[in-house]
Amino acid sequence: MNYILEDMEPKRVLHFFEEICAIPHGSYHVQEISDALVRFAKDRGLKYTQDDAGNVIIRRDGSKGHENAKPLILQGHMDMVLEKADGVDLDMETRPIRLRCDGDTLYAEGTTLGGDDGIAVAMMLAALDDDKLVHPPLECVFTVNEEVGLLGAEALDVSSLKGRRMLNLDSEEEGVFTAGCAGGAEQIFHIPVEKKPKFGMQLHIEISGLRGGHSGSCINLGRANADILMGRILYRISKKAEPRILKLTGGSKDNAIPRGCVCDCLFDATADGREAARAVEKETKKILNEYRFTDPDIQVTHDWTDATSLAQDAVCRADTMKIIRFLMVTPNGVLEMDPNIKDLPQTSLNLGILDVGTDEVTATFLVRSSIDSQKKNLMKRLQCLADLVGAAIETRGEYPAWEYVKDSPFRDELVSVYEKQNGRKPAVSITHGGLECGLLAAKLKGLDCVSVGPDMEGIHTPDEKLSVSSVERLWNFLVKVMEELS
Repeated sequence: MNYILEDMEPKRVLHFFEEICAIPHGSYHVQEISDALVRFAKDRGLKYTQDDAGNVIIRRDGSKGHENAKPLILQGHMDMVLEKADGVDLDMETRPIRLRCDGDTLYAEGTTLGGDDGIAVAMMLAALDDDKLVHPPLECVFTVNEEVGLLGAEALDVSSLKGRRMLNLDSEEEGVFTAGCAGGAEQIFHIPVEKKPKFGMQLHIEISGLRGGHSGSCINLGRANADILMGRILYRISKKAEPRILKLTGGSKDNAIPRGCVCDCLFDATADGREAARAVEKETKKILNEYRFTDPDIQVTHDWTDATSLAQDAVCRADTMKIIRFLMVTPNGVLEMDPNIKDLPQTSLNLGILDVGTDEVTATFLVRSSIDSQKKNLMKRLQCLADLVGAAIETRGEYPAWEYVKDSPFRDELVSVYEKQNGRKPAVSITHGGLECGLLAAKLKGLDCVSVGPDMEGIHTPDEKLSVSSVERLWNFLVKVMEELS
């Protein structure tokens, strides 16, 4: 390997982060990195377990003189969101990302970086690898498939864990201690459609250039959802002509706001193509105006192809209109803001994936709420919508909210360490994003946990960036925490 960070601090952490970046580790493709963690433990004679899901727990005894201290759980997830910019030719499921460094900034060339949550994995490996650290017994928990519904944490058997203090390393803002998060669930619509062979004129529409972002941390920023925009454009067209959908695909992750969407429609050869084109242009003009501040780089392109000589399987007219109307009426984005915490969404959903298959259209939502009753009610609303369009609805990866606890001795200790080190208190907050703390706290009675992380931006997008200096400060904080808790 050609290491590019070997002269930067913290050396051990960045060394392991580079090694992680060299291993493809997208959600559902985690076996290689899971096995690499096992080899790491074996090479150092550390106790470990690896379950059928791929979760790994590695233990290290307390440093000399601190063997009998209360154990500390460190926790993060192995998988990353695989997103790449338009035109990037890289199979991220099988090939490593192209890590780059520009001064203080780590990023990947044209793709997501995987700082979420590779930096947590790197820090835990650095802690397990360093014989000079003063620390209590460590239980490092590496989970899989967090980004697709906290599936690893849900499958994890926690019965062997002795610790009841847990530091989750899956936050993205230095100096902010997260002490609660929203619960969530993935809701997948399976909308049946009938297809028939059809000749005609083909209209290709492509929406691109949206900023996207994490559907937890960015959902309240007013950014456009490409799938929803496509519904608007198709509805406008349907008032001038009769489209039949050939292809409709947008987004690839339920927890990422879709940055692009593509649709191919078929029209009768006698249809007025100029009217359909004007409909696209008029709706595009409105969209560009509405999102000129949040998504200034939106592009909508369209072109016609003569498809009158070859029959294609097109969604019938009635089912095409059913899909268009579904996209027009479906809820999306923030539905309720927290009345007590400024700028914090309370309940939201994100239409993250849209795709036309052989005999159905699938639409995948991620529902979030810090109020369980609102999450359940939103899921009921989606069930009602499914009933209206004759869809089956599938629920996956449902997880509970991590409720804020007023009295937390562990959090108080962490705040004290941070204040001594930095001369100021950290902010204590609740996030709308999903964290594994809620699931693990439900399984481990009496678990006291806090989530921290270094400065990151643009997670779940190709614009993801990680601050090296922030990583160093967080590592120094973690070293001090382990020392103080020994």
